[in-house]
Amino acid sequence: MSSTALSFPGVCLACITALSAVTGLAEEPTGGGQESPAPQTWIDGQHQAISQRADGLARWTDSFFGDANSVEDSPSSLIRIRPQYNWDEQDDDEWSLRATGRLYLPVANDRLSLVFLGEDEDFDDDFYDPGLVADGESTLDLQYQLRDKLYHKAYLIAGFKAGPKGKLGAKYRYQRQLQEKTLFRFSEELFWVGGDGFGTLTRADLDYRLGQETLLRWANRAEYSEESNGVEWNSRLAWVWRLDEQSALRAFTFIRGETDPELLKSRGFGLGYRRQFLRDWLFWEVEPRYAWRKRQRDPDREGVAMIKLRLEILIGGH
Repeated sequence: MSSTALSFPGVCLACITALSAVTGLAEEPTGGGQESPAPQTWIDGQHQAISQRADGLARWTDSFFGDANSVEDSPSSLIRIRPQYNWDEQDDDEWSLRATGRLYLPVANDRLSLVFLGEDEDFDDDFYDPGLVADGESTLDLQYQLRDKLYHKAYLIAGFKAGPKGKLGAKYRYQRQLQEKTLFRFSEELFWVGGDGFGTLTRADLDYRLGQETLLRWANRAEYSEESNGVEWNSRLAWVWRLDEQSALRAFTFIRGETDPELLKSRGFGLGYRRQFLRDWLFWEVEPRYAWRKRQRDPDREGVAMIKLRLEILIGGH
């Protein structure tokens, strides 16, 4: 692993230490309790959906597997620290450390938060968790919430991208229960990164509850910037089975490509098993997968076996 990949999560962990007193503050978002009993904020809408409809399984999946939405939607300070071992039939074995989280700052009525996203090694390789980090690089953002309604959220963003490079942007998120069993989520981020220029990142996810304990998730991501190879896109279809409150199984297939030049970079499938053990904040996960990978203009597509072993420490949350 490069020194940059190691140093930036270290910076994130330093921020965690410096702001550890913040964790646990700002448990309750603002905006509730007007004259109407209907939910007025994003978090109120989440609570209603969790207690009444299929949205609850989607939220459980986000939280249990540590998907990107668990950080973005967390109503309280949340930190996930994830050491991981990667075995790859084609590339060298690798240890990595990723820290992700959101720390609410006790100013501006809980509208201000520090969001850090550790390096997403999967983005350059094939595809696992869409939208966690643009370009597979670490980011450290200060986000100010402009709007918090039942279906809509909007932020202003200022921060840094690994390099380090300054970053400015704005982000809009939309989320709605389409039917009793279907949840739709969409986000659009416009950004400027020093040295890289302007860009846009689009995400669209669709969750469908198949049964009491099973969920079908279709997640999509597309990015275009002055530094990208046209539109860089990826898509994943995953089937999730909650075995019990401490364990779950996930089977998925993925595809990734770009438009300039037009290239299907990888496609494949995988299986992940994750379990909570010893403590309610400690998890382990094993994930074998197989991908057909094509790099640059190589004439042949290579089949590659991989396995990922993860340990995750959860701090805060609810």
